[in-house]
Amino acid sequence: MELNKGETALALSVDSTDVTLDISNPSKAAMTFTWTSGTNGGTNCAINYIFQIDLAGDNFAGGISKELGKNVYTLEYTNEELNNLLRDSFNVIDNATAELEARIIAIPANESVAKQTTEALALTVKTYKPVSSTLYLIGDATPGGWSLDKATNMNAISDEAGGFTWTGNMYAGSYKFVTTTGGFLPSYNKDGSSTEDKLIYRENDSDPDVQFTIATAGSYCVTVNLIDLTITVVAKSGPKYSAIYFVGSFTDWNFVAMRKDPVNSFIFRYGAVLNWNNGGEFKFGTQNGSWSNMYHPTIASAPYTHTAVTQDETNDNKWLIPEADCGKAYKIALDITDGAESMKMSVFTPYETLYLVGDATPNGWTISGATPMTKVDDYNFTWTGTLTTGSMKITCDKQGDWAGAWFMSATADETPTGSEQYMTFVDKINDSSQADVDRKWKITEAGTYTITGNQLTETITIAKQ
Repeated sequence: MELNKGETALALSVDSTDVTLDISNPSKAAMTFTWTSGTNGGTNCAINYIFQIDLAGDNFAGGISKELGKNVYTLEYTNEELNNLLRDSFNVIDNATAELEARIIAIPANESVAKQTTEALALTVKTYKPVSSTLYLIGDATPGGWSLDKATNMNAISDEAGGFTWTGNMYAGSYKFVTTTGGFLPSYNKDGSSTEDKLIYRENDSDPDVQFTIATAGSYCVTVNLIDLTITVVAKSGPKYSAIYFVGSFTDWNFVAMRKDPVNSFIFRYGAVLNWNNGGEFKFGTQNGSWSNMYHPTIASAPYTHTAVTQDETNDNKWLIPEADCGKAYKIALDITDGAESMKMSVFTPYETLYLVGDATPNGWTISGATPMTKVDDYNFTWTGTLTTGSMKITCDKQGDWAGAWFMSATADETPTGSEQYMTFVDKINDSSQADVDRKWKITEAGTYTITGNQLTETITIAKQ
């Protein structure tokens, strides 16, 4: 290392004195400062450097001073760093041009050598308005509905400034984007003036509140860029497995087929009373009898409330239900959507009574007078009587505003086959995303019918006698 710096004059230079900061390249260098060593007067002492930057005309009375230490001859500011510095330290407004000055001070460690200061270097920098670092989906087409507390967090794209993406299940309905769960503004909405799907930034309640729509429920990949104001929505293809199996100590490690959700083919469901059977462990298979390509929790001995799922088989992780929590009825939903896999499991408390309602039933659409079914056991109900042509569904609680808990047909206007079919549980109380779901069975022939239903396995038989 050269200790004698000679009589080199201290000088500061920069690669560009006039810069418009680039929001689309936040990590790219915007300004790179370099300087000569200055002199230590032949004393071989170290020289420490201080970089200063301030608004032009302030004579460095305030501004920023960075103590850089010794043997440092360059300093770089990225677009994001310089933009943040101007906005936070100098209160420069967004999209404004600031006149700045920069200089270097060299302080030799030997007090007999005078410190040196460069002439002020004039700079011109134009700022930009940053976009949000967080983004959420909200709307009745999204999993969390219109509740801010349940808004769906999108994932920032690491190598794309302003980019966010999310893959998951959406419902027929509308949606937009919010930047925080603390309020509905600011938001990104659909630009109603564009012939293409474009985003528009909405700051005030008086701004148009045009929303995007999903026509058909399914799995989608939503990708947006808040800088370009672009949006791409791609319907995902079907699930990579056509069958999923519940397997564990509860099944003596036999593979028990789960049922595919009739509305979302990426979700597989299972409902059962899980009795303790030496272990309390379970996981999910993708092929009957095969121990390969299984779905596991991301941690060992995971509680049943652990939702994160992986197919990494390195440690053969399993969910674990303690003996004290066994002997209860549980409902399980495994979502195998690529990139959004999850396992949701909860204790199921059966409803005391189920009721038929609809113009096909004896008491029509009067929910307070809905026709009760006969309880066989905690989970099974039956009813025999006359149905007329028309529609029907099953209410669990006869809630007067119709926003309660329901069992509905798997598809709209589904015609009973006389054999066992799946029904779907729709919880409008606790899941706002299902607020507008309204599917019914369609009775096309009047007559005497026997209806049997199991609220744990979510199966129903509507058979004409």
